[in-house]
Amino acid sequence: MSVSDRGYTLLLTHLHNPISTLPLPTIQGALAHHLATLSPLPTPLAATAISSPFFLSQPLTHTKLTSLSTAFRHATHLKFRALRDADKSRSGFSALFRKTLNGAVGQWVTDVVKGVQGGHPVLRLACCSGLLLGVEDLKKTDHLEVGRSGLENETVVSLAEVMDTYAFGVISGTPTGVEEWEREFQPAGQDVLSLTLILASQSLPLVSQARLRALPLPVLARVLTSTISATFKTGTFLSSISPSTSLTPEHHVHISPSSPLAQTLRSMSSSPLTASIPSISRFTANTLALLLDTPTSRIDEGMRTVSDTLKVLGEMSTKIESDWSKGALASATKDQIDEDTKELTKSIWTTLKTFLFSNVMLLDSILSAVVFVPPYYSAITPSFIALQALHTLSHLSFVISQFGGVTSTTGGFGELKKTFYLALDILAQAGDKADAYVEETCFSLQRMTGAAKSVHQAKQAFALASIEQLVPVLSDGCIRNWVWGACYAHLSDPTNRETYESAHSVVLAIFSAHAQKQRQEPSSLASTTSAWKIGFFGKGFGRTVRTGQEFLDAGGEGKVDSQESSSISEDFAKRMVPFYAQCLIENSVEGRLSTPQLRLAYSALVRSACVSAYASDDGVSDETYSLAWYCVQLILDKLRDLTSPTAHEHDVKGKGKARDDVVEVEDRSVERVHRLRLVLISMVSSLPLLLMSRVLEEIRVMLLTTADSDSAEEGRRKELVDALFGEFLEGVGDREKEAAIRWWYQHRPMLISGREEKAEESEEEREGKGTGVGSWIKGVKEVLKDKVNEELGLGRPGESRSDAPQSDLGVVSRL
Repeated sequence: MSVSDRGYTLLLTHLHNPISTLPLPTIQGALAHHLATLSPLPTPLAATAISSPFFLSQPLTHTKLTSLSTAFRHATHLKFRALRDADKSRSGFSALFRKTLNGAVGQWVTDVVKGVQGGHPVLRLACCSGLLLGVEDLKKTDHLEVGRSGLENETVVSLAEVMDTYAFGVISGTPTGVEEWEREFQPAGQDVLSLTLILASQSLPLVSQARLRALPLPVLARVLTSTISATFKTGTFLSSISPSTSLTPEHHVHISPSSPLAQTLRSMSSSPLTASIPSISRFTANTLALLLDTPTSRIDEGMRTVSDTLKVLGEMSTKIESDWSKGALASATKDQIDEDTKELTKSIWTTLKTFLFSNVMLLDSILSAVVFVPPYYSAITPSFIALQALHTLSHLSFVISQFGGVTSTTGGFGELKKTFYLALDILAQAGDKADAYVEETCFSLQRMTGAAKSVHQAKQAFALASIEQLVPVLSDGCIRNWVWGACYAHLSDPTNRETYESAHSVVLAIFSAHAQKQRQEPSSLASTTSAWKIGFFGKGFGRTVRTGQEFLDAGGEGKVDSQESSSISEDFAKRMVPFYAQCLIENSVEGRLSTPQLRLAYSALVRSACVSAYASDDGVSDETYSLAWYCVQLILDKLRDLTSPTAHEHDVKGKGKARDDVVEVEDRSVERVHRLRLVLISMVSSLPLLLMSRVLEEIRVMLLTTADSDSAEEGRRKELVDALFGEFLEGVGDREKEAAIRWWYQHRPMLISGREEKAEESEEEREGKGTGVGSWIKGVKEVLKDKVNEELGLGRPGESRSDAPQSDLGVVSRL
């Protein structure tokens, strides 16, 4: 007997014994070798393996099933290498009558599948999964295309038989238990279903979508959801965190390694389900997406199944959030955790993040599919699915905060952001349901008691980020009664950066939505304005609003607009502008809003204030732009206050400290002054022509006063000039562009040197001295002056207009 025959005989001997003295990896390697080398066919050995007492012995364990699957996977690689080596050794003539490498491997796979047919469905699924993974490996590494339709069919049939045998509890609606008298009729080892799903989650994604549709997808989705729930102990794995936590004499949080929480985490980490949760979640997501991609006659069943899955995830998330909030770890910093507990804390966060990843994977797939489902095809609407998704993510916001939240601009969790914004987009199409969601969210924040501060802050940040995106579709009553109250307390509190910035973003979104409504209102008069895109704090949030002149109802104080909600919104926005302008100035100190954030916010505020302006055939009044000019005047007054000598003297006398402290205060004041000057320059592109000219005059005076020989001061001045040039180049609208360019070239020497030219000659003499260029410039100025006069309704220079305000005539004369 040859060595090969002897080895084959020994393998058969061990396979026919329920208990073997050989290690499992040895049997696995021998089975893979003989499957690849057995001649003439591997069919008998495959049939022997799947029906052998060694693999059929109860209980069926994850180790045995994985070993069987791996043996068939490795056998595929070994067979391919043997056939490839045999091809290289053959002569050219004999190669004409042989099968191609693809055909030979495909025939071998078919022979193996014939051997496993009729065997135990769980073992058959393990063998087919191994073959399918091996064929996929050859496709990726060696670009070998092997026909596998028969293999895919057998894999699907095996899973269907397993579900028929073990999933009846889920089908009957009792996935977590049945009556006592029914248990004796259950197959031995109910956990076999979970072990089977681990194998299926690895191989079924490789099967074509058309074949997967042959499975009972609603039942499969429920079984997979139940498996995910069991992996995380139905969300109760943190239920023992409070009794397991104690304080050391140094007041550090300590959790004993023998505590119930530690034991629960160890059992979860050793479970094969935890290690396979990524593939199980991916398989579940694919199954749910297939359920929604069905004919309209079956879409209702799919939507109900998806909703049931989200209900399970939501209940688990609620339980996890509640248990975490009650524990001392939720309020403890890194330094307040005992050294012996840090490893256990790391394990807790790993489990929480794994649960979040699983949720995001499912929600992403569901929302990407449900967005194409019309709302009238099912009692479960897409907006209801979006609400379920948002509630689940809200309960996990304390975990999301570990990734920078949903509004982080650098790094972060990209799939989470996609899921979050997609859910909000779906909800925004549902009208009043967005109002209901915001009211419910704000109410729950007000009633949230007993939660740890970090959990509360994370939930607030998530809520504000949600509200920011929904502001354009919210009613004015919702904004006034709920949204404003949710933002107000955080506008000047940078303790939690994410909440602080989100609150400012919501306020800016309110102004932007107000401007958009005003723009869309019908008007009997036409207005020419410029469109601008506002980006709030780099979060990708943009609203198209207009700067310049908008028309108000000219009917007087007693008349009300036909659209009551719009008039209320307009009145509310007008009252918000002065408050928020002062709020932004207060937040210009160090440690609050950054310079780019402050510039974007204030320019957006001024742009919204300009929306209330209107133009008429009778002329333009200064009062028209009172809100916008109020914002400008606040900045100018604050700059004068900070740069006046009395302010510095007050700092020196009031502090009463050493000279080093005084210098530090002055440095901070200089930085704040520079920041506010940049804010003033940022407003240029947001203002209409009338106000822009006034602000440019203030900027000219400001740049003259900043001329200094000090290198630091000169650097700041250069930054101001560069910022002004950027506003002219990219921000100023077409109507104001010509005046801005003329102003720039007129004051260019001052902008470069920091000194105003001496007026030795009149303007006409300088322009016309010795050249024909002067007369051309003078002509352009006259044309520009006529154009501005005509646009502002002041008439031509020769016409008499007694009702024209003197301030407006002054603007024209300056131009």
